[in-house]
Amino acid sequence: MRVLFTVIAAKTHLYNLVPMAWALRAAGHEVRVAGPPDLVEPITATGLTAVPVGDGLSVAGGAAGGAPGRRTGGDSGPSSRMLRSMSGDMLEDRPEELTWERVLGAFTVACSVQYEYFAGQSALDDLVDHCRDWRPDLVVWDALTFTGPIAAMACGAAHARMLFGTDYTSRMYGFYRELRLAQPPERREDPVADWLSGRLARYGVAYDASMAVELMTGQWSIDPTPPWMQLPLDLPYVPVRQIPYNGPTGIPEWIHDRPERPRVCLSLGMSGRDLLGGDVIPVEDLLEALADVDVELVATLSAEQLATVKTLPDNVRAVEFVPLNELLPTCAAVVHHGGFGTVVNVLAHGLPNLVVPAPWWDEAHLGRQLAEGGAGVVVDSATATADSLRSTLTRLITDPSFSLGARRMRERLQGVPSPRELVPRLEELTAAHRPDRRAG
Repeated sequence: MRVLFTVIAAKTHLYNLVPMAWALRAAGHEVRVAGPPDLVEPITATGLTAVPVGDGLSVAGGAAGGAPGRRTGGDSGPSSRMLRSMSGDMLEDRPEELTWERVLGAFTVACSVQYEYFAGQSALDDLVDHCRDWRPDLVVWDALTFTGPIAAMACGAAHARMLFGTDYTSRMYGFYRELRLAQPPERREDPVADWLSGRLARYGVAYDASMAVELMTGQWSIDPTPPWMQLPLDLPYVPVRQIPYNGPTGIPEWIHDRPERPRVCLSLGMSGRDLLGGDVIPVEDLLEALADVDVELVATLSAEQLATVKTLPDNVRAVEFVPLNELLPTCAAVVHHGGFGTVVNVLAHGLPNLVVPAPWWDEAHLGRQLAEGGAGVVVDSATATADSLRSTLTRLITDPSFSLGARRMRERLQGVPSPRELVPRLEELTAAHRPDRRAG
């Protein structure tokens, strides 16, 4: 079968798709990846075929060299601050805050700004044209690219959402639907339906209310989040064990040297520095706090982050990039921000975690899950002190219970199907969901 993946212009989101895309390719299926022109080079560097769509959206400098939140054509996109604010709206679950006005506002802004930004008209036109020409059987869409399900509807393909962490969007959409139905008829505004129906109408597809959930959450969702870390939502999830992919890279020679002291990895993730505009704790403060711990601290820092550091402590080895999948087997623990890409690498290698959660998406939730499983400790960035960071890291290295908890979590993860094992299931689901007649 033919499978088309869609992705936003962020390497972290692309790398999340690669293991599943290659599993399908290795099983004999034709696979292409559609994304902004900015992402063509990173896509082809994975060995997959790129389909450029749209006018050159660059979400972040780290994705393809543009400025954060700008289109290369010059049109302004949402700022990193606005993206963070919209993400925060989707995380809300306090009953007293879940008013119709609050939830309606969240989706009104999401549709008019965030979804529109990631599903710009030129990108959608290009994607639909390609789908109607190439005729994919299945469209797998990154959970922020709502061009995917619209294009699938327009060409008659089955479609599946590929999650990149905790499914807060579906939970909030459930709140939205319940609260909307509880309103008197005159107050049942529906910006989601307005946004979806307008885009489908452009391609001759009639919208009805029964399509809404499918368009927002996929005919099914491929979920690389460990099942015990996901929210208990009543949706068709298909779990997959994420195989860490860190991009095309070489392995530095020093990785093979046996460290004289316990080696600890410090990873603040790509999204914070490249996509969302900053780190949770200033890098210099973090390095200074851990300077007196008797470890070799391998800190993955960009040139911009290093520029904020006046003097590197003696126990720090600073590298701009090193593949976590190769580095982590040599480490005793990991200090990180709780990002999904980092977490799946750490889980695969069964290491203790010191998590200082970033506020971007599900970092705090994933950190709590690691801590509850005995695999680490979560430290709040707002209250963290140098002493608390030092003592926590020392505990992680010296207390064997954390290593035991991390290994148990890794063993539990082995029971989740790998991308290769999931391919037959995707073939079955595609056959079951693909319309008998193609639109267009």
